[in-house]
Amino acid sequence: MRIYEERSQNKRTVNCPCCGKEGHMWSTCPLPAQFAKLKKEGKEPDLTLMNGWLQRRWDSLNDDGTLMYADRLFSHAERYGQQQQMRVENREAKKARQERLYGKPAKRKTSCGFCGKEGHNRRNCDIMFNFIDDLTRASTNYRKKFYERLVKGQGFAEGALIAVSASYMNIGGQWIENFEGLGIVSSIAWDKVNLGLTMSNWEYCSKLRVEMLVNGSTFAIDNPFRGMVEADTSDDGKFGKIAELFSNSHGYGVQIDSVMAPSENIPSEEWFNEGYTDCWEWIAKKKTLSDVSYYLAPLIAKWHPSRLGRNAGKLNYRLSQYGYSRKK
Repeated sequence: MRIYEERSQNKRTVNCPCCGKEGHMWSTCPLPAQFAKLKKEGKEPDLTLMNGWLQRRWDSLNDDGTLMYADRLFSHAERYGQQQQMRVENREAKKARQERLYGKPAKRKTSCGFCGKEGHNRRNCDIMFNFIDDLTRASTNYRKKFYERLVKGQGFAEGALIAVSASYMNIGGQWIENFEGLGIVSSIAWDKVNLGLTMSNWEYCSKLRVEMLVNGSTFAIDNPFRGMVEADTSDDGKFGKIAELFSNSHGYGVQIDSVMAPSENIPSEEWFNEGYTDCWEWIAKKKTLSDVSYYLAPLIAKWHPSRLGRNAGKLNYRLSQYGYSRKK
């Protein structure tokens, strides 16, 4: 899922001007307090508390082996320590002034950041835990069906011979219109097989990258299953067993139309059914139920292993808590 797979992109890096290290700013930097303790104990500044560049800048030694700039380092740390103390005092003074003028603020009722109900938070939200568990089980079941229908059922894996097509295709520096031919699958990003492949929403769709060798050229395409989806879709728009695995497929680049000869290197079912579960917990902790239910609850209803059978009633109740009701 893009929202999970691209979670670290465009993430701002914070560098502390006091110690030079990443992850915090001067207001929470531990260096001033630690340097003050070392000075009180009669010890030299500990350069390991600073980043590598600052260590190299201040590591000059006197003839007796002591740090040449120890006094300047202590002054540097003391200046930031004073700023930290002043910040705390200003914040406490502002709070006292607000209470003197307007009284103490009323205690806010605890409400959950995920489901929005009062009396608890995300750490003990049963709805969130159930939501994560249901998504995990639904995604695991999806991977199982993916393996049964496509990997084992048709032999789709590295080494499979496939029929491919493209509206325009560049081979050997020449563009060919309405290309049709054969290719060999060389690589598949198996860890990206999850419920997101059935979605068209940009945030929650997944990209399954497939590399294939066609006429001596290697092509790497995300979700190249348009031909298979079209071949397995009836005239009234109903998806078949293969097509419903890839409703997010697009028509750009080289497309796989069918598997002509199965691979002799199919991964084991035990290995295949293990992966891709961490995203659901991450999404639940970052989003609210109202944000994600519209997109993800229908996937639970469609792919959860308990959607039929004696546990279907319990699943339907949980789905109603997520704001989803089955179509009659």
